[in-house]
Order: sequence, then C-alpha cells, then structure tokens
Amino acid sequence: MIRNTREKRAGHLCQDGMLVRNCKYLLLLLATLSVMLPIVVVFLGSFKTSEEFNRSRPFELPSFTSNTEIWKGAKTLGTESRLRITGKMLEKHEARKVTLVIDPVEAENSFAVISDSEGAEVGTGEGIIGESEITIAIPKSAWKSVRENGFSILGENITVRRVKVLEGFFLGNYVTAFSKGNMLRGFLNTLILIFFSGLGTVLTGSMTAFVLSRFKFKGKKLVYTAFLWIALIPTITTQVATFQIVYKLGLYNTRLSCIILSMGTDIIGIMIYLQFLNHISNSLDESAIIDGASYWQVFTTIIFPLLQPATVTVLILKCINLYNDFYNPLLYMPKQSLMVISTSLYKFKGPFGTNWPVICAGVVIAVIPTLIAFIAMQRYIYGGMVTGSVKE
Repeated sequence: MIRNTREKRAGHLCQDGMLVRNCKYLLLLLATLSVMLPIVVVFLGSFKTSEEFNRSRPFELPSFTSNTEIWKGAKTLGTESRLRITGKMLEKHEARKVTLVIDPVEAENSFAVISDSEGAEVGTGEGIIGESEITIAIPKSAWKSVRENGFSILGENITVRRVKVLEGFFLGNYVTAFSKGNMLRGFLNTLILIFFSGLGTVLTGSMTAFVLSRFKFKGKKLVYTAFLWIALIPTITTQVATFQIVYKLGLYNTRLSCIILSMGTDIIGIMIYLQFLNHISNSLDESAIIDGASYWQVFTTIIFPLLQPATVTVLILKCINLYNDFYNPLLYMPKQSLMVISTSLYKFKGPFGTNWPVICAGVVIAVIPTLIAFIAMQRYIYGGMVTGSVKE
C-alpha cells in the first residue's frame, strides 16, 4: 500500500513537472513571437509599394514586382489618337502588367485597350472612380511579342500622364533608401562615432576606475557617491544646459559634440571597470612598484590587460547605444553631411506623408551590419557578458 502511494505521488509529480515544462515552452514561444512579428512585418513591408503597403494587411505577402516607369508626358487618347510604346522602351522589361496614370476626374466610365504591333487586342482595363491608375494585365502568351515589338494604347477621352510596367523582383525600396537616404554616409559617420567614442570611453572609464579602486584620497567616497547619483539623473533634464555648453564651445554641427558627450558621460562603463578591479589583487600593483614600475606602467602593462573582459563588455554596450542613438545626432548634428544611420531615414517622414516601405527597407539594411557583427563575434559577445558574473 505504501509502495502504491509512493508511485501515485511520483506520477503526480511527473505530471506536474511536465505541465510546468510545457508552460515554460509556451511562454518562450509567445515571447519569441512577440519579438519576431514586428521584424516579419518590417521585412515584408520593405518589398511593397506605397499603395500596396497602405491597402494590404501587415502579414500579407507582397507582390514582389517592380513598378518601372517607361513613359512620361501628356497624351489625350481618342478614337483616332493612340499612344505608341516601342520595343526599345521595353528593353530589359518583362511588361507583365501595364499601369496607366490618368487624371482622377477622368476615371469614371473610362477604359483603355492595349493592342500588339499587329493590331490584335491584348488586354483591357477600366477606370475606378477616385483612382488615378488603370492597370491592364498582359497574357503570358503575349509577353514576348509585346516586349520585342511594343504595343499601342487606345482609350476614350482620357489623358495618360505616365506609363509603368510591373515586372521582376521589387527592390526599388532598398535602392531608394540606400541612395536617397545616403545610408553609406550614415554608416561611415556612425563608424567614426563608434570608434572614437568607444576608444575614449575605454580610456576614461578604465583610468577613472583604476584611480577610485587603487588610490586613497580625501573625498574618494564623495566622488564615488556622486557617480552613483549622476547615473540616476535623467539625461533629458540636463539637455538645455548641455546644448548651451556645446553651442558656446563651437561644437554644434560637428562630430566632436556627440563624441565628447558619449565618452565623457558613460558612468556605467566606470562601474563595470570598478567591479572587475575589485577582483584583482592589490599585490600585483605592489610587486610591480617594488620592482621600480611607475603607476602608469602598472596600469598599462598589468591592470589594463587583465580588464579585457570588462573592456569587451563596455565596448558592446557602447556600440549598441551609439548605433541606436537617435536623439543626440538629431539634436547636435542636424547637418545633412553628418547624418548617422539612425537619422538618415528620417528624411522619408514628412508633414505630407511617410514612405513606410522605404523606411522598412532602410531598417532591414541597418540590421544587416549588426547581424554580421553578431555572427562573427558572438563568442566574444557572450564571453564579455558572462565573464565576472560568477565569483570563483
């Protein structure tokens, strides 16, 4: 009887354990979905046109076709007036669909007909009230003939402003984001800020932490407490005074403004170095000083090499913060030539509308360098994050 009771208890414990494990997996799955869903929406949105982005659902697959303009002007179509598109205009284009941009007021009861070079009808389309486009699909059997010999557009009292063809894999948003957003310049400016700010943060943080950890002087506790209190002050409350100082020093609209602000106010870096220095024995310093080494030699040849895990951690946090920083570059470096990767896409948002597909493409482009860096340096990233977290 006792044995049966124990077996029942073991069975209940096993079921409870499986239930807890399944709940953990479910929570992990929900957390993963909550993180991945916005990424999926951004990725799919980068392949959509503006019209498609506005009318489609977030998770709806894009058409993956490009809308290329092949003719622009003003041509009024009638019974004896037609628009001729030659084969030369269609060179390197598949012309699976033809879109005619017309005046919206002419959309009601309007229609257009596409015929091949021999006059045979290929496709027709009707205008929709309030719409400024008529889209006509071309049968697959006529693609080759239309591409080589061109086609004619006939209509009834409508004015064609532009002619576009739908074709291929749509990468226009990426081209627009990279070229018009000056993302190459943004990457270069971001790299410059990361390099000099990271270098300055490592030097000032490690040296300050070395002095606070190894030297005894009056007011040391006050300085340490001041660092802690400064870390608790919201940076937004000091922006007015900081901006005035930067402007008076002539650093406004220069890279030095963000570099100095980034390397001179990183209290977290100092705290990380202090935590690592507290685990390094003072006997190393004393032995080196007895052998005739100066404090500078002790720091550069003994202490700083031992701070490599802390340095990796500080650089990781600093690079992530600088790469994601939008406020400081926008405030202190508004000049077009000083745009960083976080502000380069801001030009596609204006008072008259926002080009979300282009912004989505720019976000995907901005993620690529960080993804490559993570794959190439994940061993150092994980090592820098966990080293020092467990005390031997």
